[in-house]
Amino acid sequence: MPCKRKLSPFETKLTTLFQVMPMHANPLGMLFGGVIEDWMIQVSNMEATRIAKRPTLLAGMDSIFFISPVLVGENANITAWVDYIGNTSIDVSLLVEAENPILNEKRLTTLAHMTYVAVGKDLRPVMLDACIEAKTKEEEEIYQDALKRRKNRENRIKDRKERALDSSPPRGLDDRFTITNYKVVMPEDAMALNTLFAGKLMRLLDESTALVGTRYARGPVVTASVDTTDFYSPVMVGETLIIYSTLTNIGKSSMEVIAKVVKRDEITGEEKHTTTSYFTLVHVGPTGRSEPIPEFKVTEDWQKEIIAESEKRRNERLEMLSSFKSNAEKFRQLMQKI
Repeated sequence: MPCKRKLSPFETKLTTLFQVMPMHANPLGMLFGGVIEDWMIQVSNMEATRIAKRPTLLAGMDSIFFISPVLVGENANITAWVDYIGNTSIDVSLLVEAENPILNEKRLTTLAHMTYVAVGKDLRPVMLDACIEAKTKEEEEIYQDALKRRKNRENRIKDRKERALDSSPPRGLDDRFTITNYKVVMPEDAMALNTLFAGKLMRLLDESTALVGTRYARGPVVTASVDTTDFYSPVMVGETLIIYSTLTNIGKSSMEVIAKVVKRDEITGEEKHTTTSYFTLVHVGPTGRSEPIPEFKVTEDWQKEIIAESEKRRNERLEMLSSFKSNAEKFRQLMQKI
């Protein structure tokens, strides 16, 4: 479809504030990771839908690192903008800052990139009539960064149809630190077209992985990062969610926990893989600082294989983290100028 609406990234900017209340936070007064993920998806979904002028579904999101917490009494300041529009997809970026309303100060919390697909009533992708056209040097840089992320995502999801068929539970290091949750998707969990809202799902995943981390650490944990997450099939109202969460690596104070989601149609018995994500959780003490966790003793070769794969992911995260921080600060400076 030819482009009828030319938009620049800065023209699409949308800022939303959420006040952090005690019900949103852990006992240390820090905003739950699942809540901020939910809010980020709410804002990005609003942004994608108003640009698409039709319903949109979250197709994937890049790795998220939480740099600093948002505390009770502060505001989560979430700024979203569109940096790429494809034939049927919209890429939305988000900058999240912790805002102290009393001191009038802000600090960086995270940066996120999410991809949405515009759909019709049958949930099939529909063509968009808008496109992104950079008007400044800064916007062109944003656009080029989005093109790189888009290429990476295309390579990453080439086998998404095959992945959707894999409904087998993931294997963890120890069955004692494995949790399986079941939930029927109700109308209050859904958004447009009776599909499960992705923010609700991420909140459930954060809760289930935190349970695994807390069980192992024997103390409170916070979400430090969420790896790149792709969604293979939408979940409808009335279907059952099966959430597998299990421990896949243990560091000095941090743990990696995998969360795999399978949807089930209880009438036909059909199961499909919805998504899989890896959460990094950190054990914290009363002051909010990281504290050591018990050492895990490896006794089996298959456990060594699980840890070896996890170490590869950990190394990739460490490589990404420094560039993530500098990139987030760059976007933060840009948003302050407009």
